[in-house]
Amino acid sequence: MKYFYDEYKAHVVDKVCPAGVCKDLMKYVITDRCIGCTKCARQCPVSCISGKVKNLHVIDQEKCIKCGACQSACPVDAIDLV
Repeated sequence: MKYFYDEYKAHVVDKVCPAGVCKDLMKYVITDRCIGCTKCARQCPVSCISGKVKNLHVIDQEKCIKCGACQSACPVDAIDLV
């Protein structure tokens, strides 16, 4: 713990991965670039994306399995992995 305490603390206490490599600690977020086309919602295998046509969509983080299908389907690159 002498050398990596801050990174360890971020993982265990804050539940984030500063390096951005631990997929289980990352989350997909739909940004304001979303045009509301619903392609992401239609591709989601667990139906965790909601929103009306032509409106910003939202990902239910509790249901999301982090498969990346939504990000691949988005035509305007509005889904970020953070």
